[in-house]
Amino acid sequence: MSSIFDRFELQSFKRMYDNAKAVHKYSHKNTLFILMDMAKCILKDHVGYMEYNLFHFVNKPQNKRDTYVNFDYSQYLFKTLNEKEYIDLFNDKLKFNEIFKEYLGRDFLNIEKASYEDFEAFCKGKDVFFCKPADSCSGKGIYKNIYLDEGSDLHEIYEYLKENKLFVEGSILQHPVMAKLNETSINTVRVVTLLDKNEEAHVMYALQRIGLKGMPVDNVGSGGIYTVLSQDGKIINPCWSDKTITTYTKHPSTGMDLIGFEVPYFKEALELCKRAAKVEKHIRYVGWDIAISVDGPCIVEGNPLPGYDMPQNYFVTNKDTGLKPEFEKILHM
Repeated sequence: MSSIFDRFELQSFKRMYDNAKAVHKYSHKNTLFILMDMAKCILKDHVGYMEYNLFHFVNKPQNKRDTYVNFDYSQYLFKTLNEKEYIDLFNDKLKFNEIFKEYLGRDFLNIEKASYEDFEAFCKGKDVFFCKPADSCSGKGIYKNIYLDEGSDLHEIYEYLKENKLFVEGSILQHPVMAKLNETSINTVRVVTLLDKNEEAHVMYALQRIGLKGMPVDNVGSGGIYTVLSQDGKIINPCWSDKTITTYTKHPSTGMDLIGFEVPYFKEALELCKRAAKVEKHIRYVGWDIAISVDGPCIVEGNPLPGYDMPQNYFVTNKDTGLKPEFEKILHM
């Protein structure tokens, strides 16, 4: 309880009020009542004010509110299904790449252990590659594309990578259909899997994340938008922006119609995640970020603590109940 209470204390009250006003706009209920109900939900249901809006709690009786995965239940899933001593295999991106290299669809190189000749061989035939820290404690948070041409000084680049403790990956050539969503970012599909006690992998849900024009990433925290995909990989409901607290049926940057968009290789992406879910069985609850390349799906990274708000967002699901019963059904099988 203290965790969600601390979260409430540290968040901006203006943001809370903005969400209350948004709820008032569609519910026509008194804003003061909404703020009081939000506070009650934070303390009783452990659901934050943003989730209160996303889950449409203002119109829900307690029995329906109880169907939602909240902060505490999300932590329960994380701690119960994912063994603590194996979490680092996902947080350390080099370790992750080594374990899941079969599913990456690209090569990579640990610069700290690689000679200059190894790096030179890695660069051969490439005009761009991606570099990033192995973990959040190194590399000063650097994530960037390195572009190569005839004038590139590979020795200088190699020393830069060494100094900042970065490793390198081959770039992903995004499928042209996915690039239509936003050409400046890899627009990933988030697929969440749950491994039951019989080691059968279940796909719990899939989200489409979309970057804005000019953005190099599709992250919601960076202004990107998202929606829940249908079982056959289509966008059938509006996309949501946490930044603007609103929905979009057209891309906010380009005006592209989003409803009806179909993810290529979607079935293959789900099967890929189900296979990957069985590789490291000490981590049973994972959110896989999947890029759709010209050759098919490939894993960008895995997250052992997937978010719980996006797949339960009423604005992108049009559902009045949450996902908790679906998790409990599989856990009790």
